[in-house]
Amino acid sequence: MKKENKVVDFIKKYKISLIILLVVIIALVIGLIVSDFGKEKVDVAKNESSKTIANTHENVIKEETYEGLKFTNISLITENGYSTFTADVTNIAQNNSTISDVDIILQDKNGNEVITLRGNIGEPLKPNETRTITAVTKGELKNVTAKAIAKYENTAQN
Repeated sequence: MKKENKVVDFIKKYKISLIILLVVIIALVIGLIVSDFGKEKVDVAKNESSKTIANTHENVIKEETYEGLKFTNISLITENGYSTFTADVTNIAQNNSTISDVDIILQDKNGNEVITLRGNIGEPLKPNETRTITAVTKGELKNVTAKAIAKYENTAQN
């Protein structure tokens, strides 16, 4: 009987402290559960935005020739929210190329311009010289179904 009285006396004496301790423990358990669910959702969202999408439409990746320059090994890849156009450019003319930049016009299925990227070739290409160009833009370009290579038009205002 004495043991029971000691336990009952202890509970009566520390009743408020025990209730506060129990509430804190329950809050911690709930916090851990909620934080695990939140972490899982963040990971799923991160995986969705980091997936890689290759645009393999034949009119996007087909070889092109423009002003004595041949564009080959063309790719349009979207990853981590950015789209990257890459191509090898070879001077197939007999003289050095004078073209340092080209417009890469990406179009939708109706032939409407989606975006124009600037392809920087850089220094003049010698005959049979090849250089890789890369143009990057923010966003996904999976709806692009065609491309055109054209003279670079500097549209920046001075």
